Amino acid sequence: MSTIAAAPRTATRTVAVTVPDWPLLAALDRHQRREEKENGEPAPALDLAADPVVLLEQHRVTHAGVAAREAGVLPGMKRRAARAACPEALVLEADREHESALFELVAAAVDTIAAGVDVLRPGVLLMSARGPARHQGGEGPLAERILDAVAELTGWDCAVGIADGPFAALLASPPGRIVREGRSAEYLAPHPIDALRHAPVGPGWGHRGQPSATRPERRLDLGETVDLLQRLGITTLGDLAALPSAAVADRFGPDVATLHLLACGQEPTPPAAHHPTQPILAETTLETPLVRTDQAAFIARPLAEQLHDRLVEHGLVCTRLRIVARTEGGEEMERTWRHDGALTVADVVDRIRWQCDGWITRARLGGPATGAITRIGLHPLQLAPAGENAPALWGSAGEAAQRAARALARAQGLAGEDAVQVPILAGGRLLAEEVTAVPWRSEKPARREGPWPGSLPRPVPATVFRRPPEVRLEDAEGQPVVVTARGLLSAPPARLLIAAPGLPALQRAGLRAGSGYPVIGHGAPVVIDERWWARDGHRAARLQLVVRGASAEETAVLALSRTGEWSLEGLYD
Repeated sequence: MSTIAAAPRTATRTVAVTVPDWPLLAALDRHQRREEKENGEPAPALDLAADPVVLLEQHRVTHAGVAAREAGVLPGMKRRAARAACPEALVLEADREHESALFELVAAAVDTIAAGVDVLRPGVLLMSARGPARHQGGEGPLAERILDAVAELTGWDCAVGIADGPFAALLASPPGRIVREGRSAEYLAPHPIDALRHAPVGPGWGHRGQPSATRPERRLDLGETVDLLQRLGITTLGDLAALPSAAVADRFGPDVATLHLLACGQEPTPPAAHHPTQPILAETTLETPLVRTDQAAFIARPLAEQLHDRLVEHGLVCTRLRIVARTEGGEEMERTWRHDGALTVADVVDRIRWQCDGWITRARLGGPATGAITRIGLHPLQLAPAGENAPALWGSAGEAAQRAARALARAQGLAGEDAVQVPILAGGRLLAEEVTAVPWRSEKPARREGPWPGSLPRPVPATVFRRPPEVRLEDAEGQPVVVTARGLLSAPPARLLIAAPGLPALQRAGLRAGSGYPVIGHGAPVVIDERWWARDGHRAARLQLVVRGASAEETAVLALSRTGEWSLEGLYD
């Protein structure tokens, strides 16, 4: 394997495993097994490099072997033209279900090297590179082990690519490249813009060759987009990456802005996963163990409808699904499927049928034997609110959101990327740390996970000061109130003095600079030990107060004490 020799990492380190011309290989396997069954003897093996083989779907060529391509057969040709170009070619019909079921052999082979494999589409697997590479002693040994396992257990050749982000990994897979961290943009630059036709885009990084049930009219047509970019003189991914991101978003909209992000060697931020308090899953125990592929069709729809009903109850949709099966011998098998958009009942039914077919038939096809399946479960791994995928009232999806997106893109195009900021949850003890602002449609930093001892319970103040204004807290005698070493107040607070210049938020609450306001209620101080294990750590304390403003209205505030000095963290509504 060759290695491309680093800038900061901007995307997840990803392994892509592809089997070249997989639909053609699956159709050829089905043809040979049918010949073997009809003739009662093994069918002669065919070599795609020497024997012309053509795959058709809806009377058009989708794939052609090396020999057929040399004879002049090209994808997109009609059946009659392909026959005229290569009369001796073996013509096969595509079978999507067989492709999906047979690909389980490849997924099972890769599973012997590293767990956590995701099926992007039949012929393509994705997985995280970090853990498996450490376990195998590096990314190079990991790729070699995957190549050997697939060849040994299935008899097919595969290709492995490793890079930052799924798109760069997919393009690095056919030549078998390992692109070093931070070099994905450099690697992608010379590739033709036509490579975007198979870009992994969408909520589940799914395959856009399949129709969407949620937004058919709003679906980005990658072929049309690539043709448009080519007509504009953008011939390589480097040409697209060189354009200003704000200009791309302003001219083409958010979908093409996502493609621009991929061309820059980055990846779109996956949708925020929704974690319900109770796990949502659907399981069924089979009274009659499943041993034939036709049985899977009968159990698939009730199970898919059961999962769909539970998702509807919680107002959620699923874009990434794990199918788990248990056999009579206690063996557990599982496989994860990604999808572009919300999985409908029909989508789930197809995946259950394909996966059960793959598990049941893999022993007959030379893989490890599988016992009778007695239990099947569906475990959603990626959930999102249903409103993000549901069509609007009059049939279009999110017209208001799309208008807002165009307006924000226009603002960025006029004033720069930093002109439009959006808040995101970052994690932290202090209110100013919990939420941070980043440029709209830029890569969002990962949230710092807690626990955060001393963090404020909900509800939090509606107004949070980025720079907390200074205040003074006094007791009835006019002496400063402080928090002692034991976390207690030195005296009951009686007056809050606003020392900072007038801020609009304070003025709206009736609190003006240079004035004191009576404290009519307060809570107990909460001590915050920040980085107590480090030399730069320090102690702070929070105190909730209710004061009477200038207009005799009561206002709840959150005060923060550091080194004996008080400031206001936020205001409650």
